[in-house]
Amino acid sequence: MTIQKFRTVDLIVLSLIALIVDVIGYFASQGALVFFYVTLSTPIMMIAYIRWNYRGLIVNVVAIVAYTLLYKNFELIPLIGYTLSVMSLGLVMFWFKAVKPNHIKDEVLILTLYYLSGYLMLFGLQVLSQWIVSGQVQWITMITRHSINFALGWVIMLIASRQQDFMVDMNTYLLRQIEERKNEGL
Repeated sequence: MTIQKFRTVDLIVLSLIALIVDVIGYFASQGALVFFYVTLSTPIMMIAYIRWNYRGLIVNVVAIVAYTLLYKNFELIPLIGYTLSVMSLGLVMFWFKAVKPNHIKDEVLILTLYYLSGYLMLFGLQVLSQWIVSGQVQWITMITRHSINFALGWVIMLIASRQQDFMVDMNTYLLRQIEERKNEGL
């Protein structure tokens, strides 16, 4: 299998996982605890960036489409606000200028700062969007929803970081694997 085919399959799998956790979160939020809005696609998106850099943004697009369809969010301004907040997560790739993607998982502090910086961008833009749309921010609801999601997402990131060869730059990793196989064949 070529690297391109592997990347395609991997991004499809990551997108499906993000879709499944968001669909489960949607149905969980339809129950008695309406304020309990679970969306765990954020850590999956941030893992996809580490694995495939900017190509991981495809997971963001899948999450945006799922959100739009599930919540029937077809009003332009709220949709733009949500889209910008989810796409803003991609800005964490600037971390890759200072820290190699493979090293983010190595230290809990760096992993936490990586996740926190992305989540703060997402939260900030969602707060701004709510303020623009309604002229006010429902702070208790926003903080409750995002605190739960942040905590669960951080646990996912921590567990994923402990898996060998999962949160790594896959291009580099696969090229190294190919080279090792060639050397073994000699």
